[in-house]
Amino acid sequence: MKLRHRVSRTLWARKFAVRSRAAADRLDPDASELDKAELAIALLWPLARRVFLMHRVDELPYTVIARQLHIDVATVELCIADALRSVGAVRRGDSWHS
Repeated sequence: MKLRHRVSRTLWARKFAVRSRAAADRLDPDASELDKAELAIALLWPLARRVFLMHRVDELPYTVIARQLHIDVATVELCIADALRSVGAVRRGDSWHS
């Protein structure tokens, strides 16, 4: 993982612990799963958001995403993992620490 991605992810993880709880608290208790997923994606660090959407919406495999964004496959995997943690944390109302 490139240093700039590592720094971005670290800063995001520190803020996410606070932001995810506050954002989940603002959600209507009867919020739909789609609303929760949208919030979780909005809370992601920019690279992870882009990777997650390329994978889930555009249905691109990890290798293609890595090639298009000029990153390694391990970074793509980390971004997907962060996105899934974010979705899970917002759905449960938890915070997540890296």
